[in-house]
Amino acid sequence: MAERQRKKMSPLKRALIIIGATVFALAAVFAFFMICDAVAHTNVRVVPDYERADLSQVLEKPLDEWTEDDYSFIWKQTGLAKAYFDDVGRINKSFILSCQDDLFYDEPTEHDGVNFGSSHDYYPDKYFHMVPLQAGDVLISASVHTFGWQNGHAALCLNSHDTIQSLNWGSRSAILGTDWFCHAADFMVLRPKIPVEERKKIAEWARENLQDIEYSLFTGIFNKKDQSDGVRTSHCSHLVWQAYMACGYDIDSTGGPVVSPRNIATCDLFEVVQANGFDLDKLWF
Repeated sequence: MAERQRKKMSPLKRALIIIGATVFALAAVFAFFMICDAVAHTNVRVVPDYERADLSQVLEKPLDEWTEDDYSFIWKQTGLAKAYFDDVGRINKSFILSCQDDLFYDEPTEHDGVNFGSSHDYYPDKYFHMVPLQAGDVLISASVHTFGWQNGHAALCLNSHDTIQSLNWGSRSAILGTDWFCHAADFMVLRPKIPVEERKKIAEWARENLQDIEYSLFTGIFNKKDQSDGVRTSHCSHLVWQAYMACGYDIDSTGGPVVSPRNIATCDLFEVVQANGFDLDKLWF
C-alpha cells in the first residue's frame, strides 16, 4: 500500500515535501544558534559575587611588606596580579582603586554585530583602565561570540600604546590602539615569561610582517598554519601566534590546526598581569 502511494505521489509534491523539510530543519538549527547566542550575551561579563572590600589597610603598607595574602586580596578585589606590582615597583592608589571600580562594574552591555551570527559585547560609554603595556604583551577578550561560541579576540602589543590586530571578515590586519579592549565587556593582559629583548624581537617581527594581511578564519585548515616564510591569510589569534612562532615560541596550548584566543590564554608561557570581566578563579568562560 505504502509503495503504491509513493508511486502515485507526483514529482512536484515530493520536491515540495523535501524543500519544506529542509527549510524547517534549517530554521530549527538557526533558532538553536540564536538561543545560544542570546545566552552568551548574558554570560559575557563576570562580576564578583563577593563583597567589595576596603583596600586601605593593604595600600597603606609599603609594597616590600606585602605578603602573598595581600597580593591575593588585591587580585580578587581589582584584577591586578602580582606581576603588575613587580613591574611598576610602587603603589598607585588612584589607579588601583579605579581598577577596583572597573572590576565591580555591573551594567548591561551593548551588542555590536560584527558579521552574520557574530557579535561583540561592549560598553560604548565606559572606558576600563589598563595596566602599562610592554612590547610582546598579548591582549585577550572573550567578548566576541559567534552563534553562542565565545571565540573571543586577541591582539599583540608592539609597544606601550600600539597593537596589531585582525578584526573580522572583510578586513585586513592593521596597527591599532587599545580602545577596542578598554571598552570590551572583558579583557586580560598577558605577559610572556621570556627576556625583554625576545619580546621586542617578536613585536618587531609582527610590525614588519603582519600588517595588511587578509582575514580568514580558516587559516591553518585550507593553508599552512605556520607561514613564517610569507603570511598570506590570518585571523586575530593566528596573528599573535604567528609572531611568536616566527621567533621560536609555539603559544597554542592545544597544538591544533586553528589557534583560538582561549588556546593562547591557557598557554604556560604567559602570566596574567590584569583581568577584568573574567572569573578570576578560572580566567575563561
